[in-house]
Amino acid sequence: MNTPHILLVEDSNFMATKVVETLESAHEFVITTVSTAIEARNALKNGSYDCVISNYELPDESGVELAESLREESAVPSVPLIILTGRSLEPLAKEAIEAGVTEFVYKGDQATGDMDVLANRIRIVLQAHQPPSTVER
Repeated sequence: MNTPHILLVEDSNFMATKVVETLESAHEFVITTVSTAIEARNALKNGSYDCVISNYELPDESGVELAESLREESAVPSVPLIILTGRSLEPLAKEAIEAGVTEFVYKGDQATGDMDVLANRIRIVLQAHQPPSTVER
């Protein structure tokens, strides 16, 4: 698998820095960071990404709303989207799955979460979204 290019949608500079530092150095992902859903849509129109990671709470809409709108746009319906959240996952699950969210990662009490868990979820999601002929055996 080539080096995954990830679009991170995160309005917290602290969290964005934590995610980027860990995923780029320890897990060798390439990360592009934006802070709003509007910026995410523009980035996806102008670039190629293997996965989108979005905070649940964004300044202009929720990560679930972003997922729903991306699924409706024909250019990006198949890009997996992972939601980072500090909220309980149960109330979000049904709405998020219906909107096209691929996976959730809980940030935890420190609002930073476990970046190794996030990296693992990214790899699983990317492998699941590869065309059958390119899945590593």
